[in-house]
This record gives sequence, C-alpha cells and structure tokens, in this order.
Amino acid sequence: MRTAAAITLAAFLAPQSSVDVALAELQRRREALIRAYDLEAERPRLDRYARTCTRALRDPALARQEPIGRLPFVVDDRQEFLQRAAALVVGRLGLRLSGLSVKYSRLPRDTAGRVRIAGGRAAVEIADRHRDDDEQILAVLAHEFAHIVLDAPDSGVSPRDADDEELADAMVVMAGMGPLLLRSSYREGLSRSGGKVAGRIRRTGSLHPVAIAYLTQVQAEMAGLSPEARQALVGDWLDKKK
Repeated sequence: MRTAAAITLAAFLAPQSSVDVALAELQRRREALIRAYDLEAERPRLDRYARTCTRALRDPALARQEPIGRLPFVVDDRQEFLQRAAALVVGRLGLRLSGLSVKYSRLPRDTAGRVRIAGGRAAVEIADRHRDDDEQILAVLAHEFAHIVLDAPDSGVSPRDADDEELADAMVVMAGMGPLLLRSSYREGLSRSGGKVAGRIRRTGSLHPVAIAYLTQVQAEMAGLSPEARQALVGDWLDKKK
C-alpha cells in the first residue's frame, strides 16, 4: 500500500512535459472561445439561417440528408480528388450542371477558391496552397457552390443576403456537411522550436465554430439522427451551451 501510494504521489508531483502544457493551453483557449459565444443571443439569427437555407435548397430532402463526418472516399491523385470532391458538393446541394471542370490555380492570398458558371457548366479553381488539405478543399468548394445556390433566381434569397458569407457557411451545414466544415474551420496543432513546444490554432471560414455545431445539430435532427448521434457529430463544442 505504501509503495502504491508513493508511486501515485510521485506521478502527481512529476513536472508536466512541454507537450502536456501546450495541450492544456489549447484546451483552455478552446473552452474560452466556446464560453465567449453567446449562443442564446445568436440562436434566432442561426434559426433564421437554417430556414432560409432549407427554402433555398428547394427540395426538402436535401436538408434531410444524413450528415457526413468524414469524406466518403480516399483518393491520392490530387486532380481526381478535386473532381470527386466537387461532384460530392454539387450533389449535396442539388445543383444541376451540364459540365464540371476543376483545377488548382495560383490565387490571391485572400481567395481560397472560386466557381464560375456559364451555360450550365461550372469551372472551379482552388488555390494551389490547399492542394494537399482534403477537408479544406471540400470546405472551400462547398462554400463557393453555396453562394451559387443562394444566388439562384428561384432561391427566394435577396442579392444582398446571397453574398452573406455566414449564410453561405450555414448552407454548407444545412446540406449535411456541417461536421466537415466544423473540423476545417478550427484546427489545433503543436509546433516545436528548439526545446519548446507551443500550441497553434488556425481558424478559417465565417461562422463561429459554436454556430456551426448548433446548425449541425439542427440539420442532424432534421435528418432523423438520435440525440446521441447528433452530439457525437459536434464533440464538446456545445457541452457548455446546453
């Protein structure tokens, strides 16, 4: 008993590694970000986004698609991946196209991707700097195509709202791609410099991660998922907001 107690005490008193310290700091920063977002105050706006996007999708079944938590394919060839990812997004959003061409391009730093449609054909460009980031590519594709859905003449969305970056992100979620958007919007990692390890965070997109998590659960409920399954899609992003 004394030996076991001594081992336990020694483990408790042992200094944390720099990795442990960095991971703990990342967790504190994530929890602070969650606490800072007033979901109750933002809920009416987010619910309005959900309704707007559901109407703009036109086919009610599109908003009831089972949310995808991971890409349904693995492709090493970067051009083939881009083609299949674009086709996935087009299908999820219910777009009807006569053709689809994709390529990686050197785009300005403030442009992750762009989509042009003419004569029913879509031409997609993704910034070459994202070539090896599967989830980021899908998020960019989904966001750009979401603007096209919102901008359609029969979407019921005003031109001003069609340009709303947060609404475009909400459209991605309401088409069942919320878990993927959530992961790509908030990334944590560790970097080492000399003997020191530091946590790093990268945020992309327009919607706050808590907002994405909330809308993901709204869409997942529409898709018929159980409360447990809905919670599993968003991890701890909503734990402090119940």
